[in-house]
Amino acid sequence: MTILVTGATGTIGRHVVHQLAERGQPVRALTRNPAGATMPAGVEIVGGELTAPETLGPALEGVTGLQLMSLAGDDYMPLQTTPEILAVASRPACVPSRC
Repeated sequence: MTILVTGATGTIGRHVVHQLAERGQPVRALTRNPAGATMPAGVEIVGGELTAPETLGPALEGVTGLQLMSLAGDDYMPLQTTPEILAVASRPACVPSRC
């Protein structure tokens, strides 16, 4: 059961990733800049943009849980694309060709 953690390099998301990894939970960490992300061993790092839900298909492939940060930016404004993200995530067997 892989859990996708959004905002994985942020203040809250980073802690969620670390706690899940410490418990042996398979974790996929979503970040805008995968090349610059540092995560615990065993954590899969993927790129995607929450403001562009169409970029999330590969990140959601095979995921059985989603921890979604619904605030965005330095000013912590509510994420406007939350309904679209949830629609993509709730599609059965989300694979890139169908997401």
